[in-house]
Amino acid sequence: MEPGRKNKLRILSGHDVPAEHRGHAALTTLIRIFGRMTARGGQLAKRHGLSLPQLEVLLCLNHGEGISQQDLAERLLLTKGNICVMVQKMEGTGLIERRSDPDDQRFHRLYMTPAGKQKLGEILPEHMAMTGRVLKGLTQAEQKTLHELLCRIDDTFNEDED
Repeated sequence: MEPGRKNKLRILSGHDVPAEHRGHAALTTLIRIFGRMTARGGQLAKRHGLSLPQLEVLLCLNHGEGISQQDLAERLLLTKGNICVMVQKMEGTGLIERRSDPDDQRFHRLYMTPAGKQKLGEILPEHMAMTGRVLKGLTQAEQKTLHELLCRIDDTFNEDED
């Protein structure tokens, strides 16, 4: 990186930015962080024979199995068609399985198989370490505040879509 470029990028990303430009600078920084995290997550997934969306499916199911394909698509911001293809592929490789909803046979719920749980178990320590490195400059309280603020921004988008 050229001398002084890092400092220029910090200025452009929100440090010493006039008040009227801070919102834009914050969102630009968020986009840059998202891109970097996506690249790192993709590398991690690839090292374990997965795509980033497949890793995200396993992470999502780790937080709550038994969700529908539609709910999964909404959480991962994928279309129903894309999620259907991915679920079929992951089911074919033995990482996840679909089970009929006991209350409504028309719907399927998604679960990790033992192989899926094992694969995630191999990846999760690296994923948590990566997340820890990225957030190491923030206290637990700041991480909580960051999460709350990002959720408020997300809620604003949801309100606009209603």
